[in-house]
Amino acid sequence: MSSSYKPIVAIAGLNGALGQQTLAALLSPQFISYFQLPIRVLTRNPSNLDGYVYSADMAQYLYADYNDPEVLDAALENVDVVINLLGMYPRSWIRLGEAAYRIGAKLYIPSEFGPDHRYFNYQSPFAQKQVQSDRAREDGIKSVQIFCGIFMEHAIPSGRHLGIDLPSRRVIAVVPAGRSEPRVSFTSVRDVAMTIASVASRRPSSLPDAIRIAGDTWTLRQLGEYYQSLIGARVHVTTQNYSAFSASVLHGGHQSISSHYQLAAGAGLLDYSTNSNEWASAGMWQWRSIQHLLAGI
Repeated sequence: MSSSYKPIVAIAGLNGALGQQTLAALLSPQFISYFQLPIRVLTRNPSNLDGYVYSADMAQYLYADYNDPEVLDAALENVDVVINLLGMYPRSWIRLGEAAYRIGAKLYIPSEFGPDHRYFNYQSPFAQKQVQSDRAREDGIKSVQIFCGIFMEHAIPSGRHLGIDLPSRRVIAVVPAGRSEPRVSFTSVRDVAMTIASVASRRPSSLPDAIRIAGDTWTLRQLGEYYQSLIGARVHVTTQNYSAFSASVLHGGHQSISSHYQLAAGAGLLDYSTNSNEWASAGMWQWRSIQHLLAGI
């Protein structure tokens, strides 16, 4: 990080899973001095904002229409860093990236923040995410993909992904036959947001093409057993055969995002215990663990 480099930053996707937290991270005591203010916030309805609304000197809320290049270009004029926090809207991803190219942005952080699909040996919905980075790089913009495994708060104690239902004391793990149970990385939304701010604050020429982060990495059985020790009641941990589950997902029409998270976990593709945590945080914040999360429930 360099105090002499102070980019103008814009984020798109304020009302998504990461929007408010990322804006808070950019304006946090750790990072606010690294950016030119106000942070530009692209939203479809600036007059009807969810969550905390910052003062005009901190955040500028601008109308965004992803079907209108002129509107996008006006909102992004002179921006150095474009952060895409939009949900699964591939067409909007491409249009935002194209606008970043037209206005001369130096860094594009694409909508990733999940599994590292670059290593999948099967087709998944996450493959659509690679297109935006490829397009940005073809246009000559630095693109940094951030992979974090599973949002901790979305999966624990209960969530759509990975077969975790701690309140009902049930956990289902997808496991390959004859192999040890795979480890899965969980990262808190706040830590993902702080990592985005950390990447955005650095000179693009110093950045890698991708990083992996992980707040905590456990097997699902370890998660169930730890929760069992907290509540003093049995948590039922069962396993599902990976081959059978894979066939049902890839050939049986079960193409939900949730099923693909489970498939990636079962294949061992969500273990990010080797990661860039130390580089990302640079001692500026502490990573949240699963114990921290469950202690507060």
